[in-house]
Amino acid sequence: MIPKYIDEISYDDLLSMVNVVSEGTTIEYKSELPHEGESQKIPFLAEISAFANTTGGDLILGIEEKNGIAVNVSGIKVDNLDQEILRLESSIQNGIEPRILDIVIKSIKLPSGNYVIIIRIGRSWNAPHRVSYKDHAKFYGRNSAGKYPLDVTELRTAFTLSEIIPERIRRFREDRVTAILTDDNLPANLVEGGKIVLHVIPLSAFTTISSNIIKPKSEYSQYFRPLGASGWNNRLNIDGIVNHDSIRDNIQTYAQIYRSGIIETVASLQKIDGELYLPSLWYEKEIINACRTYTASLVNFGIQPPMYFFLSFINMKGFKLGTESMVLGEGRLDKDLILFPEVFFENLSDDIINLLRPVFDIVWNAFGYERSFNYKEDGTWRG
Repeated sequence: MIPKYIDEISYDDLLSMVNVVSEGTTIEYKSELPHEGESQKIPFLAEISAFANTTGGDLILGIEEKNGIAVNVSGIKVDNLDQEILRLESSIQNGIEPRILDIVIKSIKLPSGNYVIIIRIGRSWNAPHRVSYKDHAKFYGRNSAGKYPLDVTELRTAFTLSEIIPERIRRFREDRVTAILTDDNLPANLVEGGKIVLHVIPLSAFTTISSNIIKPKSEYSQYFRPLGASGWNNRLNIDGIVNHDSIRDNIQTYAQIYRSGIIETVASLQKIDGELYLPSLWYEKEIINACRTYTASLVNFGIQPPMYFFLSFINMKGFKLGTESMVLGEGRLDKDLILFPEVFFENLSDDIINLLRPVFDIVWNAFGYERSFNYKEDGTWRG
């Protein structure tokens, strides 16, 4: 894989690969586009699925190779670039099962007018993927020599991992919620009270080798505002960076940024006018904004979706639901610990407001209401 964010790769980067960079586990060169027809389409789809099933990588169209080493950046003549990229995307989407989520296609125009097209495939969280075009029905992996069909043992391992990873993510969330509930080695000393907990967990945190994607630098603290905070301090800790509101001995909110890209933010709720109640519009707005800004910030560090959002309530038994200025009815929470269902954020085009709506509806259900009335009937959020 070219060691740059795909949007930053330039023509000069391609030239620097000539006579230097050879094909391997994460790079494959092709001098031409895959044309329609089984003889070219199946090998193309096999390359894509092999990257996804292994470590991910770059399939680079428009570079000539000899004995696996790049020898010429010739590019490909393309009459309608947008149409060609759509054709490639459609082939991948319709010819591989299950669908591969982490694929980005970038074109680079050469001085000659030709194009190099880079298809970057991330290591897949829901592997193994098989080529399904014309009932081909084969699974491929990749090593330094290129793609190869997966054997039975490798397939068994791949299927097992696809089941284990989501379970590991859920277990991490449960372990962290237990730690918050018991005040066990928290990154900040929160004041007593009911607690809103949000976890944003990229799948890459459990599927990649590196656990040190976000370096523990104070300058990175600006990207991750703790729930409800208008200002915050930061400090480094063994897990990464922790942001917290200003008073060290009376902290009401914090955000722990793990090196792997996992974000944990917790806000402690106090009595309002003598009542224990959850301001419904305020907390929904905070959760929506946190999910939006955290995911956007993680992308700055090269951490792409898919991601999980997890909302939890701790020590909120007896809380009522309210607006910003009044309590609504007599419904109270009857549990000290509530783990709401996960929200799966598949790609950057997903509407976070709509994704979160089912969870917000369940929160209102817990207080005795049919749905979140912060959403209009047509699904528009009132905030």
